[in-house]
Amino acid sequence: MQYQWTPEFWQGWREDDNPYRQRKSARDLQLACQLLDLEHEGSLLEVGCGYGWISQVLLSLKAVHWIGVDRSLAMVKDLRKHLSHYRPRAFVADAYKLPFPDDSFDRVICSGVLMHLRDERAALGELVRVLRPGGRLVVSMNNALSPYCLPAILHNRRKQGYVQQFHLPRTYRRWLRSLGLESHQLQGDGIISTVSISAGPLSWPPRFAFNLLKSLDALAVRHLPWLAYEVWLQATKKVCDGPALM
Repeated sequence: MQYQWTPEFWQGWREDDNPYRQRKSARDLQLACQLLDLEHEGSLLEVGCGYGWISQVLLSLKAVHWIGVDRSLAMVKDLRKHLSHYRPRAFVADAYKLPFPDDSFDRVICSGVLMHLRDERAALGELVRVLRPGGRLVVSMNNALSPYCLPAILHNRRKQGYVQQFHLPRTYRRWLRSLGLESHQLQGDGIISTVSISAGPLSWPPRFAFNLLKSLDALAVRHLPWLAYEVWLQATKKVCDGPALM
């Protein structure tokens, strides 16, 4: 059976009673808001907005002029329905071909999406294209240095049509530099207590260890973010110098 992305799947994952998933969702939301620098007014494009679990926070900020896109019509419909009181400007669009002119947005965020695309580098270039010079890009990637990298790859091999790629953080930084961006921050969701892998009645990490692992992990990821499961990067698009005046 071909793997399908649905609002029900992602809502079930994000809002599951598993404490590790709950912690990851809360940490991801914290990182998105922190790295976007939401205190300043401006336009913001969210690529891969899904059913709106981050969007609802961004839409609640009057200074942020939010637009969201997702490849899934079901996701867009679900977001419009559940966040209708915000009158969200959400549209169906592909990350490889965004329907916006060059230099359109002050900020662009794409979280939890690029690792599920076969050509992350091409999609990243499209995000940069629609970002204005001096604008801020926030993206997340799955980390090949994470202790969960190999277990996650093996666990997901049985899912037909499922794409999940892992890269070194330096690979993404190299891509950002080649696209004309300067990387400023690298942070991580967590190292140990960020995902939970289940096999029948067994799961790792075990739920009974959550409170201990949560405290240790919060300390570890501050000092070793390059070991996180999902690494978040913040970068700024360089402003090109104009031609010299004669």
